[in-house]
Amino acid sequence: MSHALFTPKKLEEHCPKCGHLLQIKQGKTGKFLACSAYPACTFIKSLHGQGSLQVMKDLPQNCPECEGILQLKRGQFGIFIGCSNYPQCHYIVQEKVAKNEKKYPCPACKKGHLIPCRNRSGKIFYGCDQYPKCKMTLAQEPVEKTCPLCHGKLALLKKDSAEKQLFCCINKHCQHEFSLKKETQ
Repeated sequence: MSHALFTPKKLEEHCPKCGHLLQIKQGKTGKFLACSAYPACTFIKSLHGQGSLQVMKDLPQNCPECEGILQLKRGQFGIFIGCSNYPQCHYIVQEKVAKNEKKYPCPACKKGHLIPCRNRSGKIFYGCDQYPKCKMTLAQEPVEKTCPLCHGKLALLKKDSAEKQLFCCINKHCQHEFSLKKETQ
């Protein structure tokens, strides 16, 4: 038997920017190659290609931008519908807010609106449509109730009983809890 088969060989890859050796590093999305001359050189290269993208099935519809086949895919942020011609075509199906869906003025940036969004597990939360400039998010739908302390216009319903409701102001600096008697009809 040849000993050459069992002789370990160390493969070295050099940085295309500066020529230093690349090192394997561990990040929150997995392993990647990074330049050993960091921070002078910030070159990185993923070891997973395009990430953990998995095509689940082809759909009968065509892409409205390039006429490619639309596919159901699973990516880093959950399941989505995208074009089969990626990366040449970046079309993905965006979930639109329904016309009758209520938009709430964002109390943080005062420019955007709080709209329903989905997180990676599919749960709905409310976030500012000016993201990433404004990072305001709420775990549940706000209600239009004026805070008696800071006079903010939005609150979260914390408790709902037969005779009264408990609200919490969504203003980060206030977060005053107040209760209101239910209106009898």
